[in-house]
This record gives sequence, C-alpha cells and structure tokens, in this order.
Amino acid sequence: MALSSLFFLLFFVAVGSITLDRPLSGILKAKNIAPSPLKSFAVVFPQVAKISDSQDGNGSKVKVSVYIRGVDGSILPNRTVKLTADNPSVFIEPADSIQTNDIGQAEFLVVSLDAGKIKVTATEVATNTQVINIPTIEFIK
Repeated sequence: MALSSLFFLLFFVAVGSITLDRPLSGILKAKNIAPSPLKSFAVVFPQVAKISDSQDGNGSKVKVSVYIRGVDGSILPNRTVKLTADNPSVFIEPADSIQTNDIGQAEFLVVSLDAGKIKVTATEVATNTQVINIPTIEFIK
C-alpha cells in the first residue's frame, strides 16, 4: 500500500512538472522580482484641484494611486511606497509611506495650501526605485 501511494505521488508530481513545462526546482524556488521604474506608474485624479485653507480645510483632495509592477510586468503586492512633493506646502495623507495592496496599488491623498503645479515623486523603498510615469498636479485658487 505504501509503495503504491509513493508511486502515484511521484507520478502526479512528474505529470504536473511536465504539464507546467518547467523543472520542479523552478516551481519550488522563491522569486524576488525587482520593481520596474518604467512599468510602474501613477494615476492622479483630478489633475486640477482647488487649494485648501489649511491641511484639514475645505479644498480639494487629489487622489494619487501608485501601481508598482515588476520588470516582467507582474503585480508586486506588499511593497512600501514613499510619496514626496517638490513643494513644502503640500500635505500627503494618510502618510507619506504606504504598503501596496493585492493589486500593487498604494493610494495617497494630496492637499496643497499654495496654488501652482506640483510634481510628486513615488519611490519603492526597499530597492529605492523611482516611478517615472507620474503626471503633475495643478492647484488653483
């Protein structure tokens, strides 16, 4: 009985390995995919918003969604993303560093006290990879 069980176990492992067209070591090996600065991107909505009177004021909050992708285009969950702005009057909520969710997305809310165009920068913290594809935000009075 034990030999029959062992035979069927090895048979199904071999068939699975051939079906997946990969060696068994490739399936069992852990993968550490580096984030891609070109395939990662951010979506800003709205791109034009009103300024705020204070950090918690009545101005518009701009939603910045940063998506982290690997060099092979795969989704990278549980990565820490840091968002910074080139203007000191910009506030980032809930924090300037957030972990990506299951779809590789980190969501930030941005508020500005001053009018003008703001350039935000997103960086994946573990590898210090900067996301290149981020639109600018314009705050108006």
